[in-house]
Order: sequence, then structure tokens, then C-alpha cells
Amino acid sequence: MLVRRPDLALIKDEDGKNPLHTAATKGRVQVLREVFSIASAQDLTPKGENALHVAVKHNQYKALETLIQLACQNQVLNELVNAKDEDGNTLLHLACAAKNSKIVKLLVSVQTTVEVNAVNSEGLTALDIAVRSMAGSNEPGEIQEVLRSAGAQVSGSRDQAVVINQRQQALAGEDQSLTLRNEKYSGSLRNGIGVLAVLFSTISFQLGMNPPGGSWQDWASSTDHNLLNVTHKPAKSIIWELQKSESLTFFQVNAVCFFVSLTILLILAITEFLNHSKSYDFNKNRQVYWSCLLYSLFGSLLVSAAVEFIRGMALVTDTNFSYISSNICTGAWFQIVVFSVLSFLFMPVVSFVRGRLSR
Repeated sequence: MLVRRPDLALIKDEDGKNPLHTAATKGRVQVLREVFSIASAQDLTPKGENALHVAVKHNQYKALETLIQLACQNQVLNELVNAKDEDGNTLLHLACAAKNSKIVKLLVSVQTTVEVNAVNSEGLTALDIAVRSMAGSNEPGEIQEVLRSAGAQVSGSRDQAVVINQRQQALAGEDQSLTLRNEKYSGSLRNGIGVLAVLFSTISFQLGMNPPGGSWQDWASSTDHNLLNVTHKPAKSIIWELQKSESLTFFQVNAVCFFVSLTILLILAITEFLNHSKSYDFNKNRQVYWSCLLYSLFGSLLVSAAVEFIRGMALVTDTNFSYISSNICTGAWFQIVVFSVLSFLFMPVVSFVRGRLSR
């Protein structure tokens, strides 16, 4: 096939690998000899790897040895053994990360001209990676000895790689702990919203069936001279007959509060079902969407509940909305703000006293 179509050796598969890369992955030495060419050897995968990188990543010692021989014969050895992938790793970096001492020895042998002190995109040399991979281990540092005998050095102090590894582990632990705390907080918040939605729906239903002021207990009488133009029936709302316009507004706000509560409960049920059934991918964007929708509805629920409270008070006190807001609610909000400010100012004092007592 290659005699008739030499270009077949350069055609890539759906993973962006040519036949030389695939042969290096499988360790097919004879295939490597057939398909090797300068063009195929210089060809890179989507991750910026040549065939030698691929052989090292898959621990194919014989394949790497064959590729080095072929590259040396074609006078491209120096270019290939010191090439870097998308992360800036050379063959030596990858071999040290894999703890493959046999490949490390091959790379630093006389026949190669590998740069033992090349740094990757993180600023690490091969020796840095070797030290990091052996951190906390009692195994003999054979790879480190081989590298040091070849003139390899760490990028900074001797312990820099270990410090970097410890720092990365600490950061990873902090990120994981923060993620768990966020998930726990989010779950608790959703549970709290669900409980409040049930409470508000129950109250709204009760107010819809039994509005403020109660209901008529008997039929209208002709002797009711104080209630002109009122023709009531038993079990009908008194407020509705006496203050129809104000009652209508109250019932409208109560309906908003009730149906928003039901919508919140429905969303919580749907998201819980989809999450457990695995039929819906809850990626980050979708989680943000559902959370924003839930919190928006909960905010509207709180607002409608506050308006409903003021409207209800206005009905039972025979006043208007603005009167209740300015004379009763404003005073309540003022007390809340004063209490919050005093608590905020008092907390440092409490912390200081607790700190002194703990000593």
C-alpha cells in the first residue's frame, strides 16, 4: 500500500493520529520501520505530541528505542527528543512523571542529545518532576541518580518541586472542601426554601378560604339599618361585602403568594426527580439557571407575602395601605435596622472577650 500511496502514512484518524502514532501506541516495531519518515515523525497529535511522546506516554520501550534509531538515521533525532508537547513537556518530563527508569536511562544515554534541564510550562525540569513524584516515598531515587549523573538540576532549590506538590495538594484539598461546603449550603438553602414555600402556601390557602374579618353567620335582615345596600348570605366574607375594592386587591396578592409557593414546590420536585433519574445533565450553566429561577420566585414570594400582610392589616383596621406602611411597618423596619447595626458593632467585642477568656 505504501509503495503505491506513500501519502497514506500521513493520513490522520478521528483522534488526530497518523499511522506512526498508532504504531507507537501499540508498540508495533515492524510497522514503525515501514511507516517512518521525516514528515510522519514531525507530524503532531492535537496535543502537540510527536511519535516519541506517544511511545513514552504508553511505556513502549521497544517502540521508543526503534524510533530513536530511525530518527538518528534520518538526522532528526535532536529535534524529536527535545520537542515539547502542548504542556511544554519533553520526553524526559513524561518519563519522569511515569516513573519509568528504563526509558529515562535510554533518553540520557550517549546516543541521544536530550536537554536534561529543559523546563515545561510550569517551570519544572525533569528532575523537579522526579523529586515531586517521589515525595513522601521510601523507594530509592534511581531516576534522580540517573538524572543527576547526566547533569540534571532542579529549577530552584532542591525542595522546590516538593513544595510545589504540597502546595498543589493543599489547594486541591481546599477547593474540594469549599465545593463540599457550597453543595451542603446550597442543599440546606433549597430545603429551607421548600419548607417556607409549604408554609406560605398553607397560610395563603387558609386566608383564601377564611379571609380577615370572618364570614356572615346569618341572612341579611331588613332591620340592619347601619348596613345600607348590603345583601349578604351566610358563610360569605364580611370584608368582601363591606370593602369590595380593597378586598379584591388583598385576594389578588394572596393568589400570587399561593401560586408562587406552588410553583416553587413544583420546581424543587422536578429538579430533584431529574437529578436522581440521571435523564438531565445538570452542568454548571443549567444549575445556575435553575437556582436563579428558584431564588427569583422565592424573592417574589417574600415580596407578595409582605404586601399581603400590609393589605390584610389595612382591611381589619379600616385604614389604607399607606397608613399601615408609614405608621406601623416603618417603625418595625427601623427597629430591625437598629438591632442589626448594634449586633454588627457588638460582635468584635464578643470575639475579643472570647479570645481573652480562651487564653
